[in-house]
Amino acid sequence: MLETTKRRVMCGYRAQEIGMVGKKVIEDTSRRDNEKTEQTTWFCFWLLGFFIIFSACRSNLDHTEQKNMTEVHAPGSILANASEFTVNNSQFQTAEVINNYHSGNNNNVSAIRNWLKAPDPSTNFVAACDKKTDGTGDWILSHSEYVKWHQGKHGILWIQGKVGSGKTILSTTIIKSLQAELPLGSYYYYFDNRDNSKTKTTARGLLQSLLLQMATRSEGVHPTLHALYMKCNEGVMEPTTEDLSSALAAVVKDLSPVFLVLDAMDECSEAVDVFRHLAHVKDNLCIAITSRYLAETSYDVSWISLHIGQFRWVDCQVTVLQRCKTPKAIRDALKKLPKSLEETYTVAIKRISESEHVTEILAVDLDKQIFDCEARSLELETGVYDILDSTLIVVNVNSVVQLAHNSVKEFLVSSQGQPRGVELIEINEQLADSIICETCLIYLLELNSEEIYEFEKDYPLSIYAAKYWPAHMRMQGKEALRHQRAHDLAVTLIKKRREEPYINWIRIHGPERDWRAKCNPILMVDKIHSPLYYMAYEGLARIIEDLLSEETTDVNAQGGKYGNALQAAAAQGNKDVVQLLLEHKADANAQGGHYGNALQAAAAQNNKDIVHLLLEHKSDVNGQGGHYGNALQAAATGGNKDIVQLLLEHKANANAQGGEYGNALQAAVAQGNKDIVQLLLEHKADANAQGDAYRNALYVAAAQGNKDIVQVLLEHKADANAHGNALYAAATDGNKDIMPMPKGDTMGNALYAAAAQNNKDIVLLLLEHNADANAKGGEYGNALQAAVAQGNKDIVQLLLEHKADANAQGDVLLEHKADANTQGGHYGNALQAAAAQGNKDVVQLLLEHKQMPMPKVDTMLLLEHTADANAQDPSYGNALYVATAQGNKDIVQILLEHKANVNAQGGYFGNALQAAAARGSKDILQLLLEHMADVNGQGGHYGNALQAATTHGDRDVVDLLLEHKADVNGQGGYYGNALYAAAAEGKMDISKVLLEHKADPNAQGRLYGNALQAAAAEGNKDIVQLLLEHKADVNGQGGEYGNALQAAVAQGNKDIVRLLLGYEADANVQGGHYGTALQAAVAQGDKYIVQLLLEHKGEANTQDGKYENALYQAAAKGNKDTVQL
Repeated sequence: MLETTKRRVMCGYRAQEIGMVGKKVIEDTSRRDNEKTEQTTWFCFWLLGFFIIFSACRSNLDHTEQKNMTEVHAPGSILANASEFTVNNSQFQTAEVINNYHSGNNNNVSAIRNWLKAPDPSTNFVAACDKKTDGTGDWILSHSEYVKWHQGKHGILWIQGKVGSGKTILSTTIIKSLQAELPLGSYYYYFDNRDNSKTKTTARGLLQSLLLQMATRSEGVHPTLHALYMKCNEGVMEPTTEDLSSALAAVVKDLSPVFLVLDAMDECSEAVDVFRHLAHVKDNLCIAITSRYLAETSYDVSWISLHIGQFRWVDCQVTVLQRCKTPKAIRDALKKLPKSLEETYTVAIKRISESEHVTEILAVDLDKQIFDCEARSLELETGVYDILDSTLIVVNVNSVVQLAHNSVKEFLVSSQGQPRGVELIEINEQLADSIICETCLIYLLELNSEEIYEFEKDYPLSIYAAKYWPAHMRMQGKEALRHQRAHDLAVTLIKKRREEPYINWIRIHGPERDWRAKCNPILMVDKIHSPLYYMAYEGLARIIEDLLSEETTDVNAQGGKYGNALQAAAAQGNKDVVQLLLEHKADANAQGGHYGNALQAAAAQNNKDIVHLLLEHKSDVNGQGGHYGNALQAAATGGNKDIVQLLLEHKANANAQGGEYGNALQAAVAQGNKDIVQLLLEHKADANAQGDAYRNALYVAAAQGNKDIVQVLLEHKADANAHGNALYAAATDGNKDIMPMPKGDTMGNALYAAAAQNNKDIVLLLLEHNADANAKGGEYGNALQAAVAQGNKDIVQLLLEHKADANAQGDVLLEHKADANTQGGHYGNALQAAAAQGNKDVVQLLLEHKQMPMPKVDTMLLLEHTADANAQDPSYGNALYVATAQGNKDIVQILLEHKANVNAQGGYFGNALQAAAARGSKDILQLLLEHMADVNGQGGHYGNALQAATTHGDRDVVDLLLEHKADVNGQGGYYGNALYAAAAEGKMDISKVLLEHKADPNAQGRLYGNALQAAAAEGNKDIVQLLLEHKADVNGQGGEYGNALQAAVAQGNKDIVRLLLGYEADANVQGGHYGTALQAAVAQGDKYIVQLLLEHKGEANTQDGKYENALYQAAAKGNKDTVQL
């Protein structure tokens, strides 16, 4: 298996540049004396070696295959914890999800996509779709286990099969089927260890891709992802993998159901982490997985034979047969078809030595160390396939050459091929790295032009060469045969600091650039740092030795992300380079850069050896600055107890302030590391120290639900009543119910945080340590309200038993003699919160609970009675109003039985009756009326209950209100009166009922003045007719259009215009937006209506409106026909 470091090296050779290869890069196992063989053979095997180096290493899930079949495992039978994956069978709520995305900042969609840097699985999907023929793999959709999984009865469907058996075809078939059914509920990911960036083999890559797929839409970004983006300083910092996992869990929670297809799990290098994260986001998640057969498992699974055969083997044979020119050649080839993939690849390798076309595509001469651009072939793709069989390599749509299949790489690097009679040539990794490094450097040295805008087009290898020559330099090793040649070329490049090759290297892709970053042709020369800095960053010690031997080299030169060469080397974990720089008098305490100093950089990267080395060279253990403020906080954040111990032994200040977390203790608590918390406290860390981001350690531990750390902090005298603040709200374990507060508002204390997180154990622990059950703060106002809002009856009971005030307001100022029944916090008081949550048991508990005596707080009166069912709040009204607005009849009944004021005013709808009418809750409405609710009570959005019911179109509720003597002409509210509301909303049946109950058809309303104009403006002809039949004044004045005729004309409704004119509407009445109906018709350019109005004595010279008269307006608009009329 290749070294782990190879996993970071990308394959990016394009077909146009395949000629940049060496002549002798492979050693024949039978010729250890390094004698040269035929050039063609050397090149071909080097090319194979090249692809092996740059294709991904075998994943941690490689296993011996035992069956020639694909297995479809019963969902839930593969993982021991598969039962944890539950399925939500509810329908997918598209509208709700879209609304969530609207709440994000859609201006940031592009920025967030760039920040996530998510790998793109669609390239794999498109490639698989292109290879898939109609009908292939469709059998999986009718398989019994698939059907069970699809219907949501199980969480996991695992499909296993041998290499090349068509698993990707099956996953693609499933994806296409799901996309057709649930375009917003199906997602996919292809693990691919051929991927250049290696992100397609990691758990982080999966999380990034799924977040991008699920949390970004054209209309905006999901609030959770947007909050994470803002937390990371608007994309300046990278999110942690755990942050990505938490964000994904929150996003998935808003989607129901979510179907996820994961292809080639065996090519994932972090399978355990993948399943850990998926378990974290298990809600609503249905997962289908394909992978190779896992030989070491012994699960009792159901399986079916793959009738179509091994797809990869078939694909290879079709490729061979396509080269046959005659029927006889085809028949001969069919008789000689290999019996397995291994035999297929063996035959392909044997054919390599027959090729004689290598020299035709060479463009780099490694002996002369020159790149001849003019020597490049015009038909390179054809040339490549002439040399290497297409069963071994492919040139994709982007002209990138890759191994044709993961099984090719495995065949070449394994021992399988050798016993089969093929004298395979050994692949020398170090030699291959040397050749590639030389090729890249020769290429870069030829880029002398100042104009690099077209480099990617004209020199497609330039980006790869700029990115990866240092990596190849490191991997070749000092003992490689060609190491000196590559070294000399590198020194030549970096000594041209003021010349174009060096400048272009950095502009194209310097060492500090993100791997996805594009060429920056306008990067100023003064922003390009010293060669020493870049070499320290890359860890190229031998080149650094050459640079340090020159008197002009300043070992402490400032510049770059990390400020200086020493910090860069420490941040990258290059111990040899750190040692070398220190020996050449690098300042171990130099300030600046991301980490402030080299010691903090080493601590942040968990590199104990470098930390120790720097301390030996007198690095200041308490040096301030940088991202974490000091080295101790950096080490605590990284969770490395040994480094924390080492720093403390060197007199690190356990209470030093600054940095992201404020101090080391809060950093350790935030990371949930009990051992480091204990260690810091033993070294006199202040358990009550306040921090910038999280305020105090106890609050953080409580909010994260970490009982052990809470216990440790309390044992070290942490104040159970110390308050946190709103800055912590965004980091409360992904709990979106705890939202950020406005600046200046407190976030409550540890008890509040524990209650908000539903953690009864921590609540009890804090109360036992004298936490104040009535402390004020937080979105919900106090711990009791937080517990009620979460619907946790046990915690509510616990708090009440510890003297929590059932009537306490949520605001912070009881000490200023506020009425104990006035409101504050999110809901105002605990009873209102319980009503809002629809929690009948908690409502009953609060109403029945007697307050116990409490310690006095200044002049605050002690409450000794039951919860006040009539406590008011400007926003939410009262508990009865909230319960009614939520449609919870049981809670309404309980509140009324406890003497809630049925006519209390407050809230959006003004009172409970109007809220019930607006909801169409007939049962609750009946209940309220039975308890003497005022059917004509005024206030709220609609003014009265009848207008509310009319607006929402509930005929039964309207009838009920009218039976209870609702005033049919009651004024006020959004529409002014009920009949106007019915006309504007097009409620014909309700309009009839209202008119039958003597509604005044000419009563004045809001925007349109009266019901007739409203109906005309909204195009409701039948209601216009109805109103006219009930004596509505056809020429009634007022409103936006002045009268109904002008409203109908302005909307271009010819039928209503004719109807109104038929009822003798005056075509010359003045007023409204256009002045007259005729001017409205001219403004709309409606010749027919103009003609109709003129026939009804419309006056073209009537003075009014924007253009004084209709004739002038028609002329101004250049309407010749209308002027003629």
